[in-house]
Amino acid sequence: MVLYPEVQKRAQEEIDKVVGTDRLPDFQDRASLPYLEAVYRETMRLKPVGPIGVPHAATNEDVYKGYYIPKGKAMSQNPVKYPDPSAFKPERFLDSEGKLNDDTVTYAFGFGRRICPGRHFASGSSWIAMANILASFSIGKAKDAAGNPIDCEPDWYLAIST
Repeated sequence: MVLYPEVQKRAQEEIDKVVGTDRLPDFQDRASLPYLEAVYRETMRLKPVGPIGVPHAATNEDVYKGYYIPKGKAMSQNPVKYPDPSAFKPERFLDSEGKLNDDTVTYAFGFGRRICPGRHFASGSSWIAMANILASFSIGKAKDAAGNPIDCEPDWYLAIST
């Protein structure tokens, strides 16, 4: 939210409009907060929090059932399905009327018999944390000793303890 204050503001406005300011969002509010759901889906698409140690991109180019898969490409970064895939755009999960589309980014939890058994818990926990943080706080840039905002550039890496 530090990087996308306009997204934060829009999500907070939706929460205030739907939930109000006298209570925190709960799971019964999820269906009534389409923009917040779109923020959650875009977060899961762009930088899923799943097991980073599991390959999420093709290590070599391949053809599977007639589909060409280029080296280094991941489903969540497919520019045909997600134009400008490196950009954070929650709107890609909304239709022209502001309603959610049917892309639920379930691939973030795997497939088939190896699908994450805790996916519903993980999804719910992530969503409710996002909803309550955005309902309670405004997230902004840190400031230096002179009070100037400090720019930040997120860096994703795998931290392994031995």
